[in-house]
Amino acid sequence: MARRTYAFDVNMQLDDGLTAHAGAGFGTVGGSQSIVDLGGNQGITITLPSISDTASITPQQARIDAVCVVQLTAITLAGSDIYTLTLVGSNSPSLASNNVNLGAMSWGQAAAFAYPNAAVTATPLGTFPAGWQYEILFTNEVQNTPYEYVSAYFSGTFGSVTAKAYICVLPRE
Repeated sequence: MARRTYAFDVNMQLDDGLTAHAGAGFGTVGGSQSIVDLGGNQGITITLPSISDTASITPQQARIDAVCVVQLTAITLAGSDIYTLTLVGSNSPSLASNNVNLGAMSWGQAAAFAYPNAAVTATPLGTFPAGWQYEILFTNEVQNTPYEYVSAYFSGTFGSVTAKAYICVLPRE
């Protein structure tokens, strides 16, 4: 079976993979935190003309089903190194408040990484080849609230991890 492919859009980039993450922090593009704006008008009220049935509307972003494509380009797998990439959603353009977890994936090794009934081996398994690709499926809606902004947050017990990450909207069927 062939690997699924996704079209890259520079406007949907969460991390350009040019900087290694040696501590917790947001993904970067061009050296600055990357925040993807999925569009919408969260919290904006539009006043309608007087001939309308209602005086105003508050348009909201529609739910989006998407995938975050993560390409690991370098990772330190020593001791109990664990890394987690969390997709952070927000309706604050700077992610200053009311952030939510839209999805996450972890990589690591040793007993500290093992969940019940798991093999206590490195993930990715074996020798790490550059360019391993992972997919994090997510939606921008949590508890009936759509979130307009998305950023990637790296956390863990660090050595170092370098990754490229971007969002692709999945087609509706």
